[in-house]
Amino acid sequence: MPAAAYRPDIDGLRAIAVLAVVLYHFGLGGLGGGFVGVDVFFVISGYLITGIVQAEIVQGRFTLARFYERRARRIFPALFAMLASVLVAGWFLLLPSDLARLGQATVATVLFASNLLFARQAGYFDESSDFNPLLHTWSLGVEEQFYLGLPLLLLGIARWRPRALLPVLWAAALLSFGACVAGQAIKPKPVFFLSPFRAWELLVGALLAVRALPPIGSRLARELAAVVAALALLWAIGWMRADANFPGWRAAIPVLATGVLLHVGGAGGSRVHDMLAWRPLVLVGLWSYSLYLWHWPLLVLVRYRDGMEPPGIGMALLLLVGSLLLAALSHRFVETPFRGPTPAWRGTPRAVFIASAVAAACLAVAGGWLLAARGVPARVGPEVAALDALRTPTIPYQRCDGVLPDLANRACTIGAADADRVALVWGDSHALAWAPGLDGVFRERGIRGMLAVFSACGPLPEVHNPSNPRCLAHNRKVVAWLRAQRPEVVYLVAAWPVYSNIEGGYMLRRPDGVEGNTRVFPSAFGELLDIAGKAAGEVHVIGPTPYAPEFLPFKLAMRQWAGEEMPQSMTRESHLVASAHFWRTARAMHQRYPKIHFHNPTPWFCDMEACQYRAGGRVLFRDGDHLNVADARFAAQHLRESEAASRPGERR
Repeated sequence: MPAAAYRPDIDGLRAIAVLAVVLYHFGLGGLGGGFVGVDVFFVISGYLITGIVQAEIVQGRFTLARFYERRARRIFPALFAMLASVLVAGWFLLLPSDLARLGQATVATVLFASNLLFARQAGYFDESSDFNPLLHTWSLGVEEQFYLGLPLLLLGIARWRPRALLPVLWAAALLSFGACVAGQAIKPKPVFFLSPFRAWELLVGALLAVRALPPIGSRLARELAAVVAALALLWAIGWMRADANFPGWRAAIPVLATGVLLHVGGAGGSRVHDMLAWRPLVLVGLWSYSLYLWHWPLLVLVRYRDGMEPPGIGMALLLLVGSLLLAALSHRFVETPFRGPTPAWRGTPRAVFIASAVAAACLAVAGGWLLAARGVPARVGPEVAALDALRTPTIPYQRCDGVLPDLANRACTIGAADADRVALVWGDSHALAWAPGLDGVFRERGIRGMLAVFSACGPLPEVHNPSNPRCLAHNRKVVAWLRAQRPEVVYLVAAWPVYSNIEGGYMLRRPDGVEGNTRVFPSAFGELLDIAGKAAGEVHVIGPTPYAPEFLPFKLAMRQWAGEEMPQSMTRESHLVASAHFWRTARAMHQRYPKIHFHNPTPWFCDMEACQYRAGGRVLFRDGDHLNVADARFAAQHLRESEAASRPGERR
């Protein structure tokens, strides 16, 4: 198999991929699916690397040392320069907790294991991936883990069973794709980050590189295939959405589109490929690795100093220009000297490995020290460090998230553990935040409380929330438990506006195809009250808790550090507007179910002007909407005093 000639259309395709990612992150162009650029990179990488490795194996020239030397020259210089720069910037810009996490991520990145770290860290209770300047390195982890095994696999097949090459690659690709689709509904975060679930994307490129498909001889067929593939890829970039259903089978759209474009380009090309070979696109494609490396930390660090507010159009354009400039400089002065046609540094493979190991060790030691030193709180002072610590509180009963109620499960029981009277607390993460407060209420009343809490899963029967694919099945099981156990009391707690409002944040649909929060919520809420009212003698609905500024402890810490005024509280009027649709529905339901008790937390937090996020010197929220433990107890004290049959939405 001869080595493949240079194809400028591939660099053009790289440019499309990296620009899609960058514009998506910067909020430019309205690209809902720009993140699929990473999937395009995976296919291209599998295609090029497999083609090179297999050609050298066939020619008898392949060695692992040479392969990994090329990978080190390609990957390490720009990566290490970016990591060192981000560590220096982080020292001056980041709060202690974020600097410690940056140190941890640096260690994981130089080990090409950051995707493993983020798969373990990423979840509902993490503040936001937007705070992580190295989050984008997960894709490098996936690629390099793939290339630890691929050369060995190809060598083994070539030595012992050459005819098994295509069957083995097809089987591996189909197995990985099947795991990706099946795992998406169960554990979407690991599926997103971990290489076994992403390997099929690189294997699509690998299969094309070893000629798993016959070339397309007809010019007309190539033109049609290229146009269809280009349109499919552009559709994915423009309109695909990032949610818990990605990657799953949806990732096959950009992956197969990229595969078709690579295959057609290798068989003679098309007019689409002539456009991909446009010189400006090719130039950006040559910069694509550095552009990908630098754009994300630049965006995160700029937003960080601005309280994580999204950049305006002017700032986004400046970031784009800055990223392109950094990419051009990095490609010219960092990448090219180490891997160009005539590299300035011609070190032997041994020298390359030693230099790489020394640089990686220095970065790992620096990152490990920052982690061990907990981000060096002395840099910011005790008051700022105390506010920063509020961002990572201990969340009681967190291990009960997504666990079904079970009378034998004492770890997820609140209140009087041995009481005969049983209550069910059913809701989403807001119910989990309320649990420490309800624990005291139940103890006083001699009630044993069972938790049925699941993040991003409101207690709405027969409703599917795309942000939590397991929600529908979970609620069905809770309903079955409720009807079988018939507890004496039920508490229903949720972030109701995210389900009831059009712009709520979750877009609900029923299994019968009805979609839209304003269409789904009223009937689902009525069904909820009907089920709860028939199963229990006493039902309480805790209404929406007023929100605080997003990323509240972070913003308080940053303002304190900078000596600036604290962020403004949410106005009472804006809270009433945000919760109005829920209370309209609740009032209508109260007429139908007059014995159900509705509790309105608004007067507990809001005066006539604003809804406070601090009281008595304490910060009431652990983020923008979840109560702290102490203040869940504060709210529960008001709940005790609330009139049992108060009309929903009553302003007091």
